Amino acid sequence: MKKYLGLILFYSVCAHSAVEPKIRVKIQKTLDEVTVSGRDLKRFLWPTNSMQEFLGKKTIHFNCKSKYRFNRKKPIRLASISSNTGILEIEREKYKGTVHVQTSEKFNGCDIINELFLEDYLATLLPKEMNSNWPIEALKAQAVAARSYAYYKLMTDQVSRTKGFNTYYDIENSEKHQVNGSYFDATRKTMKAAKGTKGEVLALAGGKVSPVFFHSKCGGKTLTPDQVWTNKVPGYKSVPCPFCHKHGKKNWKHTFKEDKVQGHIKRAIANYNRPRSEIKNSNMQFYRDSKSNYKLKVSLNGAQKSIKKSRLRSTMGRKALPSNYFNLKKVGDEIIVSGSGYGHGVGMCQFGAKELALQGFSYKQILAHYFPELDLIKVY
Repeated sequence: MKKYLGLILFYSVCAHSAVEPKIRVKIQKTLDEVTVSGRDLKRFLWPTNSMQEFLGKKTIHFNCKSKYRFNRKKPIRLASISSNTGILEIEREKYKGTVHVQTSEKFNGCDIINELFLEDYLATLLPKEMNSNWPIEALKAQAVAARSYAYYKLMTDQVSRTKGFNTYYDIENSEKHQVNGSYFDATRKTMKAAKGTKGEVLALAGGKVSPVFFHSKCGGKTLTPDQVWTNKVPGYKSVPCPFCHKHGKKNWKHTFKEDKVQGHIKRAIANYNRPRSEIKNSNMQFYRDSKSNYKLKVSLNGAQKSIKKSRLRSTMGRKALPSNYFNLKKVGDEIIVSGSGYGHGVGMCQFGAKELALQGFSYKQILAHYFPELDLIKVY
């Protein structure tokens, strides 16, 4: 362990903000109908700029099937609902904070946005993104990683900037961003993990926020964002992970017909390489491959071509290729794909974090291993 963790320096920077922010989470989308219930509700209607209060138990309905169709390119806020009790019920699930109802981006239903304090959000996220029965230090590491990702989205207004218009939310409740739960999904342990790391995020030198990623199981070595996706993200370094092999599903192996794999490879090369080109009747030869190669190299009609393995995974699907850490081997008229791990492989390996916590390492040491170029800072 000293080989990997002993020389890692860990920095803690003083807080520069004392106010815990709220985050707006898109929890459901494109609903035909929306029902919000609670006690002593307050409803603000954005189109009419009017507020109404309801004493006692109240249920508010919205019909979104065809009523809210407009010739616009961005969503319209319809209503904001809060309760003096602090708890609202939506589709039999209870949520803290305020609920905003708005049209979907394509105006084919309603989206629901839950606005709540960041720590309340994390307490419901932890049991969804990591097993709440895992060691507390692993949960704390997950809390910091998830808070860092959410804080980056919030502080940079990244979703609205990407869309090109005000989306009225900061993050989605989905595998695309992060998965969170409702009020009763939080446990004592997840609340303790959130509270024990309150306000702590990972950042670049000088306190600049950066997106922090995590995944289920790397299989032996983590990847950097540019090895998997398109853009390079500062603050990442591929690190060895001899820890996760003890947990989760073991190594995987799938066998495919060679012509099927060749078809997927040709499509991946045509779709993701620039300039985009059609590749049809080409003679393909495979170069020797290993798991540590993040690119797959082949010969098409004598010309060498390469494609990121993550692109082939996107083309073939996650079921066929559970991770980006694999190698291909041609045997007769078949291709054998042998891989390790699950997920994209970037950032913190969750099963690795679990093993490190079981061995007695703190959440700070776990984060320092997976993010050696980022600092731990307290932002509130």
